[in-house]
Amino acid sequence: MLDLEKFRDRMTLLSEEDRERSSVQVSGATLEEALAEAALELGSSEKALDYEILDKGKKGIFGKGKNCLIIAYVRDKVVGDDGMLQDVVSREYTTGFSKVLTPVDGDFSLRLARDGVYLRVSAPQNGGIPVRKETIFARAEERNVKITDPDVVELLISRGDDVPVKVGDFDYNPINDPMLTISIEEEDMKVYITVIAPGAGGCDYGVDDLETFMQNNGVVHGILDEALEEFERHPVYSQPLLMAQGSPPIHGADARIVYNFEVDPSKVKLKERVDGTINFKELNLIQNVVEGQPLARKIPPEAGQDGRTVKGRILPARDGKDREIGLGKNVTIIDNGRTVIAAASGQVMLVKDQITVETVMIIPGDVNMQTGNVNALGAVIVKGNVEDGYSVTAQGNIEVLGIVGKANLTSGADIIVKRGINGSDDQDLGSIRAGKSVWATFIQNARVDAGEWVVVSDGIVNSNITCLHKVLCQGKRAQIVGGLIRASEEINAQTLGSQGGTETILEVGYDPKSKEELESLTKNRTAYENELTEVDRNIQGLIRQKKVQRKKLSPEKEKMLIELKDRHNDRVARIKDLEKAIAKRESYLDSLKNVGRISAGKSVLPGVKIRIRDASYDVTRAFDQPVTFLQEDGVVRTADYQEISEELSRR
Repeated sequence: MLDLEKFRDRMTLLSEEDRERSSVQVSGATLEEALAEAALELGSSEKALDYEILDKGKKGIFGKGKNCLIIAYVRDKVVGDDGMLQDVVSREYTTGFSKVLTPVDGDFSLRLARDGVYLRVSAPQNGGIPVRKETIFARAEERNVKITDPDVVELLISRGDDVPVKVGDFDYNPINDPMLTISIEEEDMKVYITVIAPGAGGCDYGVDDLETFMQNNGVVHGILDEALEEFERHPVYSQPLLMAQGSPPIHGADARIVYNFEVDPSKVKLKERVDGTINFKELNLIQNVVEGQPLARKIPPEAGQDGRTVKGRILPARDGKDREIGLGKNVTIIDNGRTVIAAASGQVMLVKDQITVETVMIIPGDVNMQTGNVNALGAVIVKGNVEDGYSVTAQGNIEVLGIVGKANLTSGADIIVKRGINGSDDQDLGSIRAGKSVWATFIQNARVDAGEWVVVSDGIVNSNITCLHKVLCQGKRAQIVGGLIRASEEINAQTLGSQGGTETILEVGYDPKSKEELESLTKNRTAYENELTEVDRNIQGLIRQKKVQRKKLSPEKEKMLIELKDRHNDRVARIKDLEKAIAKRESYLDSLKNVGRISAGKSVLPGVKIRIRDASYDVTRAFDQPVTFLQEDGVVRTADYQEISEELSRR
């Protein structure tokens, strides 16, 4: 604290320095030390400074660190309505963004210490109201205190630096000092102090007095500096005040598992269409993952932070508990036991707290509105039916134990339907596509595309079927009626056609997909050949022009000639590639020359149209005995019935 003479000397010196500087660059071990140094050099209080941080500094090892470096500014001064100087914040250096600041009025405290009367005044902030000297003198009169030099009050108000300055004396009577009582509660976690107001001649207790009192009563931790400072400025008497508070232990968080998939299968995520409507068939209940995909990670447990009572007793904190990640089928763990990844592609789920990837998805009932459409990276087994309007897609096999209605099935392998397929005339439904074979009891009104075989026990009715090998109907009543059936090698059933003469088209002896590819390749080759002819014609024209003129072409035509030659080379290369692809397709189709037969184990009825490679035969009269149709010398001929040679169990 400053006495009056020292305060006057300091004010004179600072006033001279203020005229010479408006900012200063200083450093300190901490930001607080740097600000204190800046306040001293600028002759202002720390609260009246704005600053920019040039270097935050850092703590070093064994005390060797880097200081904090700042530029400090004194806030601008303006004259208020009462003629007093007050601070106005002109800018904010910490954020760079302006904002509305709340006005704060000036404040003061008049404290009677053992060695005299001290006054401290703080300046208003953000346009607040400054302290009036009349208010200070009124407070002094209430305390029976006489201020020695009234002029110093105006000086303190003008500076507003919140520094205590001695402004007078009083007749000190230690007998009338305040009385203190202490209450340590909540198992030594809180300290309340009650101060009885001083009597005549008694002093006002400050921060040091309260700290000493608490330390004498065993309080060594958690003293609330702000509470002590507030009491010194504005004492409150005969009321318990919280002055110290212990630090409770902070228990460490337990380890936890963060899953990269939805662990609650009941949560439905509806898919929104482009037009904003909701597709209720896409419920997204099935979560597919690929091999190597991260599925979960473990957040390690945290260490606890010990607490302390106000008397310094340690309150041990509990460290967080560790936990293992539950591992089920087709998963593995990496990253020192912290990350789980899929060991196979399939459906990920949490089963009894174990992460599992099922390569075979089992639908316990029907595929319907409760399941939505099914999309799996592995195999799918549907124990019920696939109802109208829904779809099942899988990279592996699809096995349906019930009936497939007006629905779509797409598999990268086999499709097995135990009770048959009822398709649809709707082009968007009734599509069955298998990378390998299709096995069913019957197929009706469906479009089937199989990479290998189509095997049916009862029959095929009004369906469009394409497969790369054979269509075989093996049952005693197996019948093919209506539709278009295509196979590279063989079509075989007990009965072909119907008594009503329904048109039934049967085609064998070629690969329809390869034939389509051959036609597309041939068409592309013709287009490139035509373009090459035109390019060569333009090249020859430029060359003739060059010979006639017996001089170089213009730069534009020389550039054109170069571009035409590049295009010629490109088209020649493309035509060669197409010719190789065409030759490959033609060779494959030629290999099917001796392949291709259509057989009926009982009868063939009128309305059946037989196509074997390039030969055709329309059945106009019934064949009431077993028969096989072959192609010889470009003509469809009949031969003795050739039974199905394969064992028709699912391979």
